[in-house]
Amino acid sequence: MPLVETKNLSKQFGSITALSRCSLQIPAGQVFGLLGPNGAGKSTLIRLLMGMMSPTDGVATVAGLDCHRESLKVRSQVSYLPGDPRLDRQYRGRDLLKMFTSLRPDGSYRKAKEIAQILSLDTTRRVGSMSTGMRQKLALTLALANDATLIILDEPTSNLDPTIRQQVIKLLRRMCQQGRTILFSSHILDEVESVCDQVAILKSGKLATTCTLSDVRQTHRLRGLIKQPLPPPPADISDSIVITYPTDNQVMIEIQGDLQPTFQWLSRSTLAEVTIEPSRLRSLYENILHTDEVS
Repeated sequence: MPLVETKNLSKQFGSITALSRCSLQIPAGQVFGLLGPNGAGKSTLIRLLMGMMSPTDGVATVAGLDCHRESLKVRSQVSYLPGDPRLDRQYRGRDLLKMFTSLRPDGSYRKAKEIAQILSLDTTRRVGSMSTGMRQKLALTLALANDATLIILDEPTSNLDPTIRQQVIKLLRRMCQQGRTILFSSHILDEVESVCDQVAILKSGKLATTCTLSDVRQTHRLRGLIKQPLPPPPADISDSIVITYPTDNQVMIEIQGDLQPTFQWLSRSTLAEVTIEPSRLRSLYENILHTDEVS
């Protein structure tokens, strides 16, 4: 059974549909990415999982618990970092770490100190005197210093420098290897691609697609110039390629999996000035955002 599951999950605010019939599954022990532009429904989905609002339709569960009807039990299993964390400015960092870790049965001040050291966080300073990046480090440390089954992180690396972002990625992968499950929402596509096992992309309140990152990494994009139409592809590769013609003399081919059969087919063509590159998550994301139809 997946750790997190939604079935036809929907939320309306009057005439506005924030989330529409979203059905997805998040396996245990994975880093699951959540992508989409502003207003796509990411925050609504997260708040429904946390039981912070009631669904208009459908159901969401965490570890078999109904996120709406059993929200308190769900929250005992979850650690959540919101996209705009606000911390009391009069406290020193170490005081907040002691306070927050003492509030959870699975909280660990020892673990908080270890994470703070990894993130180069000075916990002796008051929150009010911390920079925006330091406050983000503190909020991230608070969210990770426990043994929650599910960790939900909304834009966790915003305002962090590249070196610290890499430390965060390593930390999350280590937690995943220990059996933790992480829902990772971010606008930084390269970061999502480097840390996530699977990704869901939301668009206009609908689930546009889910994909496995290992499959995305096996997709390549070939571009070239043609003087005459390409020969029909053989049946054994027709399901693994998508051909488009940006202009009359240009062709673009998305290739899934092994490249060799496609190269053999193209060797009989007049293709020239060929370039090939990994498709990457950015290509998939941009294609979805520019497609009018959402499945």
